[in-house]
Amino acid sequence: MKNIVLFGFMGCGKTTVGALLAQKAGLSLLDTDQYLEQKYGRRIPEIFAQDGEEAFRRMEREVCADLAGQKDLVLCCGGGTVLAEENARVLAQSGVMVFLDAPFAVCYGRIRQSDRPLVRQNSREQLREIFARRRPVYLSRAQLTADAAAPPEQAAQEIILAMQSHQ
Repeated sequence: MKNIVLFGFMGCGKTTVGALLAQKAGLSLLDTDQYLEQKYGRRIPEIFAQDGEEAFRRMEREVCADLAGQKDLVLCCGGGTVLAEENARVLAQSGVMVFLDAPFAVCYGRIRQSDRPLVRQNSREQLREIFARRRPVYLSRAQLTADAAAPPEQAAQEIILAMQSHQ
């Protein structure tokens, strides 16, 4: 089976929905951020702090290239991963691109206490602006869209049903 590539804004539920989806579909779950941290032996906040976002995005491109060659995965991508056209293209060749769409208020409620670099460095309004800039890009990259404001179990089931009719 091709991969299922989940993406969306921080806090949309990629990890939670991804785990349920992988279990239901009999696929392996792989989080691109965790893979990156394992590959480079450093945590993402550390990479951002010491090397900057540009270095992180270069590492992220390498991770996408690594993972695109694999199959039978539910890939949970970091919020900025598919913003890069090269990453989106490579990932789309490996599977179905699924945008987990949730309103900003839902995402913000889930991330406001996190240690994510973008959350720590930006106010709520700045995060809302980032969300507003990213959402049209996410929509343009999506082959399927799922309601990520719904309970995770429901979102995972919605993706499975959409995948069945998409094939």
